[in-house]
Amino acid sequence: MKNEIEAMITDITTTTAEAEDYTGEDGLLYCGKCHTPKEAYFSKETAQWLGHDRHPTDCDCQRAAREKQQAAESRQKHLEKVEDLKRRGFTDPAMRNWTFEHDNGRNPQTETARFYVESWETMQAENIGYLFWGGVGTGKSYLAACIANALMEQEVPVCMTNFATILGDLAASFEGRNEYISRLCSYP
Repeated sequence: MKNEIEAMITDITTTTAEAEDYTGEDGLLYCGKCHTPKEAYFSKETAQWLGHDRHPTDCDCQRAAREKQQAAESRQKHLEKVEDLKRRGFTDPAMRNWTFEHDNGRNPQTETARFYVESWETMQAENIGYLFWGGVGTGKSYLAACIANALMEQEVPVCMTNFATILGDLAASFEGRNEYISRLCSYP
């Protein structure tokens, strides 16, 4: 068992050198590309306990590659989360494209809608909502969808629906009404 542990420690504390890597004046292995150390020294106490004086570390180019990979994975997770929110949050898939970026600039309330998104945390904390009213074709649904999309991009769950849909869903069946209403009320 002791030999297995020692072999594992040796494996963990050994740095694999590439062809262009070199040993610096301090005795550490350096990357031949970015010329930064690929090894670091343990403290004297740790080195005595382990029987090794150094351990692997990321050079600058390894660190940059790892950070780039992590950023790509994080971005992918974000995109998947936003897509899931939009799939669940809109009854009409076309609304997923109703965004401030696609706005034609004709609605004078667009800046008010943008302000709501920019101030979301305050709006939520103070329980402030917006009520849009007006005739058919004045952009009420479009502005609401712009707000919904912008909040979903921030990974805030949103459900965009209308009273006619809600009433239709509630009238369709007596069973599950409380769960349906609870689900609607769960959105921030």
